[in-house]
This record gives sequence, structure tokens and C-alpha cells, in this order.
Amino acid sequence: MATANPYPGPQIAPRTQGGVALPLSPAKIQAKFDLAIALTLASWPALSLAVQNSWGGPQSSEKREWFAGAISDLMAATPDADVDYVEEFLLQVMNDEFEVNVEDDSAEKIAAKIVGLRKLTLMGDVATVDEMYREWQEKQRTGGGREQFQEVVREEGDDDTDWDSEDEDIDMQEPPQLVKAQKEKAAPEVDEDGFTKVIGKKKR
Repeated sequence: MATANPYPGPQIAPRTQGGVALPLSPAKIQAKFDLAIALTLASWPALSLAVQNSWGGPQSSEKREWFAGAISDLMAATPDADVDYVEEFLLQVMNDEFEVNVEDDSAEKIAAKIVGLRKLTLMGDVATVDEMYREWQEKQRTGGGREQFQEVVREEGDDDTDWDSEDEDIDMQEPPQLVKAQKEKAAPEVDEDGFTKVIGKKKR
């Protein structure tokens, strides 16, 4: 799907007044942070593998997009969220939505990166996010992946950074340590006459 360059770099440049740079507006800062979350999740091999294999079902890509928005909402609702809190949320979503148990320390690293980027963007320092995006663009040019991201200044009622996935081609040096969550099956019950009891599913 051909799209124009989704990154409106010049539009995010700091405003100036009398030659003095003015701070970014809260909406611009939020847009940068949302982009940072999307890029950080895209760099997580565990999540990329889950999406590639549709472990979250046929809408796995859409779930990843929702995931980014959910993290943004979490950080907005819990400004003092630390690395452990965010890591726990990441692991819970991976298990609940993709049925994956992440057994390495990658969730902690992703959580630490998100918390760090939140602090930077709140201070108006978006250089790291811009560099992340430039590196991602370079990866697209060299064939390292084909995903479309777009910075969106959020209006009231909007959700998260828009990002479309066309084809996943993630280059991973080492496979992440994942365990596909298996749902336990109840052992069959046999009555006194030797017949197996049939137990129906509980209605929710």
C-alpha cells in the first residue's frame, strides 16, 4: 500500500519567538510519546513473533495497535508508573491477548525504555524519539521491515498513534524465549458403571 512519508518532521520543529525556541505543546509531546511507544513495541521480538504467527488470532496486528494505545492510556492514567508496573502490564497483555508467556527479560527492557521515553518527552526532549524514527526509516529502506507509522496529534476522544502493518519481516539475532500458553484440559470423569461423564462448558 503506497503512502506518503508519514512523518511530518518540519511540523514538529520547536516554535520560535524572537529567536528563542518555545516548548512543545502538550498535544505535540503526547504525539511524540505515542510514536515512541509504537516504535518500541515494533522493536520487541517477542511481540513481533506473536503477531507474525497470529497467536492473537487473525487480528493480531490490530491487537498490537491497540496495545500501543493501551500503554499510552496507562501512562496517562498512572503518571508515577514505574518499570515494574509497566512490565507487569506488558506481560499480562501478552498472556491475555496473545496467549504467550515471555520468559526472558525483554519485557523489563521494553518497560524501562517506555518509562524513560516518557520522562524525556515530558521534559520536551524528543531527540531520542526522532532518532528512533530515523533508524526505523533506514531499516525500511534497507529492507529490514515494512511497517507504516504516523505521528498523530491526539484530539479529545482520539485513541493512539496510528500505525499500519503490511508485512512483517523482523530481523532477530536470537529467538525470544517464549512459551505458548496452553489451556489446561480437565481429566475425564468415569462413573461407577464405567461410563465417561460428559461435562459441558460453563456459561459466562
